[in-house]
Amino acid sequence: MKKPIIGVTALFDDEKNSIWMLPSYLDAITDAGGIPVILPIIDNEEDIKILVNKFDGFLLAGGQDINPEIYNENKSTHCGDVNIARDTMEKALINEILNVDKPILAICRGFQLLNSYLGGSLYQDIKIDRNNNKDSVHRQEKPYNKPTHKVIIKKHSLLFDIMKKEEIMVNSMHHQAIKKVSPKVSDAAISEDGVIESIYMKDRRFVLGIQWHPEHLYKDYPEQFNIFKEFISRCY
Repeated sequence: MKKPIIGVTALFDDEKNSIWMLPSYLDAITDAGGIPVILPIIDNEEDIKILVNKFDGFLLAGGQDINPEIYNENKSTHCGDVNIARDTMEKALINEILNVDKPILAICRGFQLLNSYLGGSLYQDIKIDRNNNKDSVHRQEKPYNKPTHKVIIKKHSLLFDIMKKEEIMVNSMHHQAIKKVSPKVSDAAISEDGVIESIYMKDRRFVLGIQWHPEHLYKDYPEQFNIFKEFISRCY
């Protein structure tokens, strides 16, 4: 059987001015039966259309904060570094993927960008903007393959269909989170303290966004591997 080829958005190192990748993203795709390919960071929309046509599915990876201009806010002092080149490329990429209805798995930054691009918004910092300067449970230290908080999954959602569970434990490495859910997506899960942890699109072949990092968990937790297996199965 032909294996699906998955485009993975590149991470960017500002200090070295170079693209790079965490092997865990690639390993999870490979182990689930796909062939991962790291995408370039480009801004030519015609080239992006050609690129989208060449791949069977797309994983939107983590990385820098989303530029708040995307959700019509000014950048605050507690927003982290942004990467305009990634934002520009990935917005055009999402637009074209949705136009041709190919599968998307969006993780962490990818999850936040998907929601923001489709009309939602973010807390620029959970601790400051949401929790009145009280610490949150969403930014753990290493090791990242150890879950740290609970997520409650909505029944009859795409994530529930994949997990077959109403509650799971996840890892957490983010300081931003969804504030307003895009009207074009549905929320599928929340954390114990009410932070949106998953979104999906009902009218597309497969569009799933998750806030945590299953690529660090999938080898030890079968339900996390199910995310990648289901994603790859939708890419045929």
